[in-house]
Amino acid sequence: MDNKNEITETDLVEVAMPEVTSEENPESKTEAAGKKPERKKKKISKGAIAVIVVAALVIGGLTVKTFVDSLKQMKEVMGDIDSKTDDNLFTVDREDVEQELTTSGTVVGIGKDAYISPVTAKVEDVCVEVGQTVQKGDVLLTYDSSDLGDNLTKVKIQAQSEKAAGDSNYEAADEAAEKAGSAQKKVKKLEKEVASLKKDAEKLSDSITSYQDKMEETEAQNAKETEKAATPNEQGTTREPNLQDTKELKQTIRDLNKKLNKKNEALSEKQSQLAEQQSIVAANKDVKVSESTKAQLAASNELFNLNVSEAEKSLSQAEAGLTANEDGIVESVDVVQGAYANETQTVMTIIRNDEIGVEFTISKDDLGYISNGQTARVVIGNNEYEGTVEFVSRVASMDATSATAKTTGGNIKGRIRIKNPDGNIYIGVSAKAYIFIGKADKALVIPYEALCTDIDGDYVYVVDKNNKIQRKDVKVGIYSDEYYEVTEGMAEGDKVIRNVTKDMKPGDEYVPETAASAVAPGIVTVTE
Repeated sequence: MDNKNEITETDLVEVAMPEVTSEENPESKTEAAGKKPERKKKKISKGAIAVIVVAALVIGGLTVKTFVDSLKQMKEVMGDIDSKTDDNLFTVDREDVEQELTTSGTVVGIGKDAYISPVTAKVEDVCVEVGQTVQKGDVLLTYDSSDLGDNLTKVKIQAQSEKAAGDSNYEAADEAAEKAGSAQKKVKKLEKEVASLKKDAEKLSDSITSYQDKMEETEAQNAKETEKAATPNEQGTTREPNLQDTKELKQTIRDLNKKLNKKNEALSEKQSQLAEQQSIVAANKDVKVSESTKAQLAASNELFNLNVSEAEKSLSQAEAGLTANEDGIVESVDVVQGAYANETQTVMTIIRNDEIGVEFTISKDDLGYISNGQTARVVIGNNEYEGTVEFVSRVASMDATSATAKTTGGNIKGRIRIKNPDGNIYIGVSAKAYIFIGKADKALVIPYEALCTDIDGDYVYVVDKNNKIQRKDVKVGIYSDEYYEVTEGMAEGDKVIRNVTKDMKPGDEYVPETAASAVAPGIVTVTE
C-alpha cells in the first residue's frame, strides 16, 4: 500500500468523534423546572475504535483512504454549522414584545331595551322570536284593537251625555245670575292681582332696605378709611384715602324707589277696581247660584274629555302595534299570541346591535394585570374584533359546587366592550379574549422554549465561541407566544439553545442537530 493511503489508529480517532458515550434512560427534552441529571459516560479506548473501524472497512470493501476522507467531510460540515443553519440555535436579537392575557368568555349584550306594552289589549300576533335580528321600525307584535274601539265609542257617548246635562245647568245659571257671576270672576282675578302687587311691593321695599343698609355700611367704612389716611405714619406723612364708590348704590336705591312708587300706584288702582266688583257681587247676593255646582260641572266635563283622549290614544297605539326603537337582537319574548298584555308589562327585551361585549373570568393571580380601559381583541368563531375592558368586578364569584373555592377564593368577572360589532356575532356563544397588558420595544429576546428554571432561578444554555455549552442565569420581563424579554444576563449576538435536552450540560461540546443528518450513515456516498 502506498504511504499516502496509510492511516494509523490515532488518525482514525482524531478524525472521528473524540469520545463515544452511551446514556442510560435518555430524555428528549428538559423540564422547565428542575436541574438536569448528569449523564453517565462509558469510554471506549482508541485502540478498540481502530479495530472496529478497520473491521468495518474490510467487511464493507472500502479502502482506509476513502473512509478517512468521509470522516473529514463530516467534520468540515459540522464546523460550518451555525445559528443560521441550525434550527436549534437562536441568535439573541432585539424585537418588540407584546404580552397578552388570554382567557375565554361568553358573548353578551351590554345595552338592552325593555319593551313595555303601551296598552292593555289582546295580543294578535308576536312577529319576532328569540335570537332574531330586527331593524329600527320593525313591527314586534300587533294587538287585537276591537275591544279598544268599542271602549272608545262607549266613552264618547258618556261624555256627550254629561256635557248636555252640564250645558242645561249652565244656561239656567247664566240666566239667573249672569251679572253676579261675571263680577265674582273679576273679584277673584283682582284679588290675585292685588296679592301679587302687594308681594312685589314688599320685595322692592326689602331690597331698598338692604341697599340702604349696604350704603350705610360703605359710608362707615369710608369714614374709617378717611380717618386712617389722615393719620400720619411713622415718617410723619399722610396718604390719600382709598374710598369705595357709592354712586352705584345711590343710583340703585333711587331706581328701586321709582319702581316701588309705580307698584303702589298700580296696587291702589287694582284695590279700587276690586272694591267696585265686590259691591256688584253684594248687590246681587240673593241670586242662588252655587259656585260648587259650577266647579262640579266643569270637573265632570274635564274628566270625560280626558277619558275620551285616553281611549283614542290607546286605540291608536294598538292599531300601530309595538315597533323597534333601534336595530338589535331579540333576547327574550315574555308574551304569547292570544294572551292579554297589560299596560306597563314588559313584553320583550332587545339587545342593541352597537352595544355587544364579552364577559370573561380571571383568577386572583391575574388581578394585577387587568384594569378598565385596556385594549383587547376578541375572537368569535373565525372573526376577530377590537375591544376595550370596561368593567372588572370587585366581587369574586364563588362556585358553590367547588370544594376548593372556599379555601382558594372565587374568580373575578370582567367585561370587554366590542368596538365595531357586526352581523357575524351571536349572543351566548363562547369567545376567546386576548387582553393587552404590556409591551417592550426593541428588547433583547430569547425563544419561549429556551427558558429553563431550577431552584436557583431562570437560566438558558448558550454556545460559546469554542463551541462549548455554557449556562447563563437570566432575568426575564414580559413575554409573548414566541419570546421572553430578557432584562439581565444576555447580550445581543449570544447563541441560545432552543430545545435543551437532558444530556446537555455546561462544558460539553455542542453538537448541532443538523450535523448528524448532514453526513448520517447511509446518506453520505463513498466510492473506492
